[in-house]
Parts: sequence; structure tokens; C-alpha cells
Amino acid sequence: MKKWLLGCLAGVFALSLQAQEPYPQLGAKLDGYLAALVGESAAAQEAECDFLIKTAQDSLVRQYVALKLYDHYLQSPVMGDDAVAVHVAREWFLSGKVAMHSEEDLFNARLFVEFNQHSLIGMPAPAVTLFLPSGDSMQLPPAGEWSVLYFYDTSCSTCKRETARLKELVAEGAFPVSVYAIYIGGSDTAWEAYRADFPGVTHLWDPAFTSDWQRLYGVLQTPRMFLVNPEGIIVGRGLDTPALQQLLAQELASASYTYGEPAMMERYRQFFVPYGDALTAEDVMEVADYLASRTEGSDFKQVMGDFLYYLYGQKTEVYRSAVAPFVQKYILRPEIWTSAEDKAQVVSLGEMLLDLVSRTPIGSQVPDLKVSGVLRRKPCLFASGSRSGVFSLRKLKGNPGYLVFYTGSCSSCRETLAAVDALVARVPKARVLLVDMDALMADHPSMGEALLDSFDLSALPMIIQLDKNAVVQHKYLSF
Repeated sequence: MKKWLLGCLAGVFALSLQAQEPYPQLGAKLDGYLAALVGESAAAQEAECDFLIKTAQDSLVRQYVALKLYDHYLQSPVMGDDAVAVHVAREWFLSGKVAMHSEEDLFNARLFVEFNQHSLIGMPAPAVTLFLPSGDSMQLPPAGEWSVLYFYDTSCSTCKRETARLKELVAEGAFPVSVYAIYIGGSDTAWEAYRADFPGVTHLWDPAFTSDWQRLYGVLQTPRMFLVNPEGIIVGRGLDTPALQQLLAQELASASYTYGEPAMMERYRQFFVPYGDALTAEDVMEVADYLASRTEGSDFKQVMGDFLYYLYGQKTEVYRSAVAPFVQKYILRPEIWTSAEDKAQVVSLGEMLLDLVSRTPIGSQVPDLKVSGVLRRKPCLFASGSRSGVFSLRKLKGNPGYLVFYTGSCSSCRETLAAVDALVARVPKARVLLVDMDALMADHPSMGEALLDSFDLSALPMIIQLDKNAVVQHKYLSF
């Protein structure tokens, strides 16, 4: 890797002083290099980052490289990459080896390190003493069991949506895991009501904030979820319930094979590159059939299990349309998936995906629900461009009509909202109903839960196209 970098980047480093910020050639090379590091361990990526920064001899170039690497890992959606961001901040910025742009940036980096360095993946979970409803104390995490630490607040709208999903997972009982719901607020009444509505878990809190859980687990916002193994090691952080389910399936798998490894996911991606935008669900099944025909026994299970995990990671209509035929043909076969490990790591995930894609399928009319949202359309002499209120989904008159489910905290959701402006300006008859799930769960929780039961909202934004009769034409769209 280092030799490749020197061959590709040496010229760029040498010439970068002649370029002006932001060093576009260097940035492009770094992007390619970082893409090649995906799937490597955090320790390996930390070593590569140190090498990259040291390679830059000029102070301005070194600052650019260090900041770009720090920002890349700080913003990365890949679980575990935050450890690399902590390393870069500590090794290069907090040590004074490289300057940040401002004292404010340096303060933020110091704050990020302080609130993340104690609870990174692979580290022993910090011990904290919390209190049960009885007033008795309990130390987390307990030894010898799989534990989920779920920090939440009753006033947090995103927590309400996450609690609904976690409650469903707990009720299924598919995994041998103990869930510890940790209330971060201070209202006895709110906590009591929450406990009554969420059985099957251990409820805890620390009303006096004496255990330092906020700093030790980096709980600056909620919800915040960790998975700790029986040895007390953090194996997952920053999780939501679907990610928790997938991670549990992987961690509880037999030691001989782990599904969903990044290298295997990239290999499957390469199968579909030649299809480009012409890819169909039939093509996806054709590839699955080809792979199935060339394997048997344990190899068949590995190949088909990995294919399921690949489908899980793809959020477009083409791949989601292939979920049902694939799961029914290759996963729901009890004569093949016979062990408890099979059930935990493959079959349960297949059943979950099948349930999600079956909610309001293409060709069906949307549920007869009334939903609070914002209706967007092209403004005219008789109507403005947006109107807030409660709308019947079956009366969304547009040619075409769109349902857009989103949250304010999601960056891709914000991009989608910007694209909606362009859409309604470009398509005169388009009608777009925007539904903020955070706001809905906060103000109308029953309405929000009805939507969660009716649509696959496991990943947002979710965009659904309807015809004039409110029949679903497309799902999992992007603008």
C-alpha cells in the first residue's frame, strides 16, 4: 500500500506548493487511497494515516492532509472509523504537531476525543453504576452476557421511533441478549410511563449524574446504543436497531465464518458493475442463481448468506424487489439452514427483510391513513407552494404524487428536501407530501407507529411514487 502511494502521490506532493488550496489533485488521490483502505482494521488505517501525514514535508500540505483525513473519519458512516478520527486528533492536532485552522476547531477536536476515547470498538466497556426503579444500584455492563446499552430520553422524538423498533426486536426474542434501557432525563413520571410501555428489558437511570456515563460513553445526544460482548468488550456503537440485529447475527455466528465482510460485499458489488443503470431485479436473481449453481454444502450457505447481507445493504428499488424471490428461494429452506447459528445470523435477517419489503408493495394502494405533514406543489395564482396540515394518503392528488419520509438529523434527507424544490418547480402537476418522522413521533406517536407498521422506514429518506389513484408505482427512489 505504501509503495503504491509513493508512486501515485510523490509527484503531487512535490507539485502541491504550486497549487492553491484545496489541492484538488492531492485531494482526489487521497480519496482513492482512503477508498482502498475500507475494510482494513482501525489499527491499520491509523498507521496509514500517520504515514500519509508524515509523507507531506511542507507544513501547509501536511495540515491539509491531516485535516482531510480527520474530517473523512469524523464524518464516516462506517462503524469503527471514529477510532481513526480519535487517533489522528490525538497524534497530530492535540499534540501540537499540526495546527488546526482555529482555536475553536482545536477545542472541538479535544471535546470529540474526550467524549469518544473511552468507548471505542474493541475497548473494555466503561463500568458505570446506575439505579433500578427500586432504588438499588447496578453496575453495567454485567459480566458473562451479551448486553445492549440503550441511552434514551422520553422527550426525544428519534428515541420514540428507535424504541418502537427495539421493542419489536426484544419481543421476538431471537437473540440471547440482555437490553438495558438507560433513561438520561430526570422526570419520575415520564420514566414510569416509559417503563410500563417497554417490558422485557432492565430499566436504569442516574438522576444525580454521579456515574460520569455521559463522558465515558459519549452520550451528547440520544438515542445512543452499544453492544457489549460477554467479555465486556464493546463490539458495536452508534447502532440503530436494524444495525444491532445485523451485528448480533454476525457476532453470534460460528467462529468458522462471518457473513457480510467488506471484502465479500465489494466482490458482490463487482458482479453488478457491468449492468450499470440497466440492472433489474431479474438480473439480480440471475446472478444469485448462477452463484447457487456453482456451490453446495457449507460453501452454498456462505455464498447465499453473504448475498443476503449484500441485499440488506442496498436500498434501491431494484435490489429491494429481488429480496422476496431471493429469500423465498434460498433462505426460507429449513433443510439447509438447520442450526441455531443459521437462524440467528441468516434466517432471522431474511425474515426481517421480507417483512419490510412486503409493507405496502408496488401495485398496492397506500393505507387509508391520515398523516401530519407538509404538502409541496408548484405555486400558482390560486395556491401557494406549500401547506401544512393533516392529509389523507389516499387523497394525495398528483401526477405524479410522492410520499417523502425523512428526519431533520439526516444529511441525505436534507439533500432530498433540496431536490424536492427543484422537482416541484420542474413538474407542474407533481405533489409531494413531506413527513418528518421525528416531529411525527414527538407530536403524534400513534400516527408515527401506524406509518412504521405500514411502510419500510428502516432507512430514511424513503421516497414513494404514487399514481392518481394512490397506487404505489415505485419505492426506494432518490431525487
